[in-house]
Amino acid sequence: MYNVSKTYPNGVKALVDVTLKIERGEFVFLMGPSGAGKSTFIKLLMREELPTRGQIFVASRSVLRMKSSEVPLLRRSIGVVFQDFKLLENKTVRENVAFAMQVVGASPHQIKTRVEETIKMVGLQGKEDCFPSQLSGGEQQRVGIARAIVNHPLILIADEPTGNLDVETSWEIMDLLSEINRKGTTVIMATHAQDIVRRMHKRVIYLEKGKVVSDSVGEIA
Repeated sequence: MYNVSKTYPNGVKALVDVTLKIERGEFVFLMGPSGAGKSTFIKLLMREELPTRGQIFVASRSVLRMKSSEVPLLRRSIGVVFQDFKLLENKTVRENVAFAMQVVGASPHQIKTRVEETIKMVGLQGKEDCFPSQLSGGEQQRVGIARAIVNHPLILIADEPTGNLDVETSWEIMDLLSEINRKGTTVIMATHAQDIVRRMHKRVIYLEKGKVVSDSVGEIA
């Protein structure tokens, strides 16, 4: 991001003159109080919103100059994990993960192979035919992560992924995100969980009123 600002039509300044670079393969925490600009930051990366001014590059490509036909390709390179899981309740674990590949036109053979590999990676063997209502919160979040990484994204955005989980389960999810990061995926995690951030000792970008007030390793503003 270079000198990125975002002002909404109602006059709210969500981001103010943000300049920063996240390297490929980094694990970065995005922190700040509610209304600090974290959600806008994520929406700009995915081109759900456009900045009022400034430039944004994802994998060396300008998000602003992208044709609308190129936006789906950008989004395929970004996996997203949500706080409230956002699983399809009428689909099994296998079907939820496969759905992410079906929408990008993968072949049935690719889907079968990759879905089984990914379910195994997130530790859900034996749960493939379960529906979300039959799973614990931690298991549902594992399905969410599997769905987010099944297409081998360059970037994984995790938006409060431990927000609805107990402490032990939260650490299981953090271990899984760390493993995904070790395999080369860039991870950007928005969170309020200060204990997790302190123990992980990763880069922390702290936003307040739309501005970056600190950007350092392991330190919370």
